[in-house]
Amino acid sequence: MSEVGSRRRAAEHFVQQWAGHGYEKGETHSFWLSLLQDVLGMREVSTRCRFEQRTRAGGFIDVVIPSARTIVEQKSSGVNLDRGELRQGKMVTPFEQAKRYADALPNRQRPDFIIVCNFDCFRLHDLNKDDPAGDYIEFSLAELPEQSYLLDFLIDPAYSRTEKERQVSIRAGQLIGKLHRGLLEQYQDPDSAWSQHCLNVLCVRLVFCLFAEDAGLFGKDALLRYLRGFTASQTRGALQRLFQVLDTPLEQRDPYLEEELAVFPYVNGGLFRDSAASAGVATGFDDGEDALAGASAGDGATVFPSSLAGETGRALEIPNFTEELCDLLLNEVSQGTDWSQISPTVFGGVFESTLNPETRRSGGMHYTSPENIHRVIDPLFLDRLKNELEGILSDPGISDRSRRAKLRAFQNRLASLTWLDSACGSGNFLTETYIEVRRLENQVIAELERGQQAWEFEQEGAATNQIKVNLGQFYGIEINDFAVAVARTALWIAELQANGETAAILQREVADLPLQDESNIVLANAIRMDWEQLLPAEKCSFLISNPPFIGYSNHSPEQKQDRADLFGKRGGVLDYVACWYQKAADYMRGTQIRAAFVSTNSICQGQQVTPLWRPLFEDGIRINFAHRSFVWGNEAENQAHVHVVIIGFSYQDEQPKYLFEHPKEGESRRYQVEHINGYLTAAPDVFVDKQMKPLSDVPYMAKGFQPTDGQNLLLSAQQRDELLAKEPAAEKWIRPFSMGAEFIKGIDRYCLWLPQITGAELKKVPEVRKHIEACRAWREQQTPTGDAYKLADRPHLLRPCGKFRDGTYLGFPKVSSERRRYIPIGFVTDGMIPGDKLYFVPTADIYHFGVLTSQFHNAWMRVVAGRLKSDYSYGNTTVYNTFIWPGPTPQQKRAIEEAAALVLEKRKVYAPATLAELYDPDNDFLYPELVRAHAQLDRAVEAAYGVDFAGDETKIIAHLFTLYQAGTTP
Repeated sequence: MSEVGSRRRAAEHFVQQWAGHGYEKGETHSFWLSLLQDVLGMREVSTRCRFEQRTRAGGFIDVVIPSARTIVEQKSSGVNLDRGELRQGKMVTPFEQAKRYADALPNRQRPDFIIVCNFDCFRLHDLNKDDPAGDYIEFSLAELPEQSYLLDFLIDPAYSRTEKERQVSIRAGQLIGKLHRGLLEQYQDPDSAWSQHCLNVLCVRLVFCLFAEDAGLFGKDALLRYLRGFTASQTRGALQRLFQVLDTPLEQRDPYLEEELAVFPYVNGGLFRDSAASAGVATGFDDGEDALAGASAGDGATVFPSSLAGETGRALEIPNFTEELCDLLLNEVSQGTDWSQISPTVFGGVFESTLNPETRRSGGMHYTSPENIHRVIDPLFLDRLKNELEGILSDPGISDRSRRAKLRAFQNRLASLTWLDSACGSGNFLTETYIEVRRLENQVIAELERGQQAWEFEQEGAATNQIKVNLGQFYGIEINDFAVAVARTALWIAELQANGETAAILQREVADLPLQDESNIVLANAIRMDWEQLLPAEKCSFLISNPPFIGYSNHSPEQKQDRADLFGKRGGVLDYVACWYQKAADYMRGTQIRAAFVSTNSICQGQQVTPLWRPLFEDGIRINFAHRSFVWGNEAENQAHVHVVIIGFSYQDEQPKYLFEHPKEGESRRYQVEHINGYLTAAPDVFVDKQMKPLSDVPYMAKGFQPTDGQNLLLSAQQRDELLAKEPAAEKWIRPFSMGAEFIKGIDRYCLWLPQITGAELKKVPEVRKHIEACRAWREQQTPTGDAYKLADRPHLLRPCGKFRDGTYLGFPKVSSERRRYIPIGFVTDGMIPGDKLYFVPTADIYHFGVLTSQFHNAWMRVVAGRLKSDYSYGNTTVYNTFIWPGPTPQQKRAIEEAAALVLEKRKVYAPATLAELYDPDNDFLYPELVRAHAQLDRAVEAAYGVDFAGDETKIIAHLFTLYQAGTTP
């Protein structure tokens, strides 16, 4: 039965069960529990919902669903939902009663929706509407089977707190970016490192103040009212005084302090400390023995990069404000956003995106959505922790006393875990991890609270003492000082939000300010510092990270040195992210640490696999789960799209192992496998090395001609026509020419082909000679040690390709889109000269074409080929020569040849469609006969391998690796 049909049947059963009865006091719990769980399919209802929550207004909210920002006011069956009832001396309707409860909640706990229900009728009030009391949606219990979708906002993230937090956070980050840019213009030297540092600190402080104001940590509108008392020219001094007050304990303040400043609490944590000497979160991590010179993690310092060491002791600068900047801060940034509802995970990345895009690119910075973060942390540890808690809660075989003991032990274990992110950026991974672990702890606290009397809680101490998970369990290393400041602030905000949820559970205040604990985030080059000095390995539980995405050809001199220090000569082809794997392996050795990193997909493809993974596997590292290549999205402005993998690894060979595939954006498939190799396939640890000759008995493949001509021997179609118009005799010396892109897209291109021209013939075509002389001049201008210069004495020839012979050959493009199921290949019969981006197989026949265009060969290519951005980069020595061909019977070979011929025939049916059009997966429906022909060919090739995998590519790859291992083992 479909999901829709299943829900409808559940709703019909629910209607039958509850029609005609329902008592508010005795049946509210079971009514909503069944509706949420049985009809809507909400999981963990008992921990996601709260019943009979006491309010400060002196009443009880019947049902609270925090994740949906919803409260329910439940009345008995038959009660008129429009009739007022006497409550605290005033006649109020059920909605008005619920609204009174909502208004009495702290800002961060206030709902967006109120549901009023009397068992027979549901009314949905959206508090964001202009008239929530009168503008509501209503449906009856009998209509529930048809109208249940109206309650999807209770479980669907698109309508939940998560989505609203995302929207608010993106808006908040954009506004802070706008403010950042405006304030930068007010500095006397806006381009200096000192001005940039001061502005970064100022923005981070303002963000914390804005959050504290809306979250109720400061008085209501305290910041807004304070700053509105000053003109634009006075705002700078007003902020300086405010920051001094926020950094001064109450007992040390001036007893005559103005009332508008005295209302602000002491914040602590070093965030508002004034001088550069103390204005950093963790300083001094450089490299070598000096890595820990300066303030240690958690000493209360603000981020102060070593590049500004000469500014030690200098007061942080706040620029002058203009009228426009004051209006932006007070009206758009402060009043226009509810800062209590931001997601610190999302906001951190958006806030950090205010950095110059060039700075982000050079640092390999890419910021992360919560969904992608969970692809890392869920299989690494969060799924296990959730399952462990669920097992405790659902175990029917233990007593309440034993269950409570297990819950306390589970909470203690949560408090004992530690996380290190060695490329933490704005703290997204650490923040999301902290949020999730605190949610688990809050579930424990809620369960322990159930049925417990108030006096029992008093015996256990203050509400704050019930919280054991703390920021001190979270460690980070980051090379950018602004990012470090954002990360610490995001974690503080996450802590304060989690405290609010705990307070709601315990119905007692949690002491928020002054800040009591700190994360351990330091400013350093993670590759050069010793991680042991920040967190000894024996005390670390998990490594999580999203290291810089910098390809091996784009390294700065410093990054090249980092890589050389770790890998020596073998590191020359490795992306920068590989450094984190080696550092992690060195750090984890001999421990139970489990790690998961996001990485450029190229470290698991082509030439990078052997130098990185072979030594790691020999050292004992094992891959325990992995997400194969997918597009990494994020929440930042100008967001960077890059293809990545996620790899979970440790020195423990864990079972079961999981591979995640992402065939389409937003789609994920999980496979349980026995082993995962360096290519992220379920196959043995085989390393595919370059082969100069094919391992199988097949024709050779070679690369075409590299022009090296300064665009003088190559001709576009227009240039060819212009040359022939001037000199018709030149036609004899012009041949079609193609790189891979022209081959696939059917673009006409030409070259001067002059190996056989004589001096006498050259005199007859002076226009051709002009091209030759231009090529000579260009080559003579090149570096004397380079190949182009050395070819200056042969200006009429393309760069030599000794293996090329005139005649028919099979053309094979070097670069092809990863979206294609098959690399488009084909026979060339018109004398076309192949360029160096087009491989050729000169003696290939229809059988070779069939195997090479089959799923088996393309599956091998997808695993062992390199990448050019996200596209496949085919190599004759890495893909073609290493591919193990089938050993078909004569009948099987005939079947392959017939199917291959059918593919070529069906291509002609759809002429003049280009190969690019024919093999665009979005166009498959336009070419059904070609699709069927390829399916027939795939079956024929699979049969020749003697297997029956029904096209399962995971099995195909594993089989090919087994054949490769057998074919290369002495």
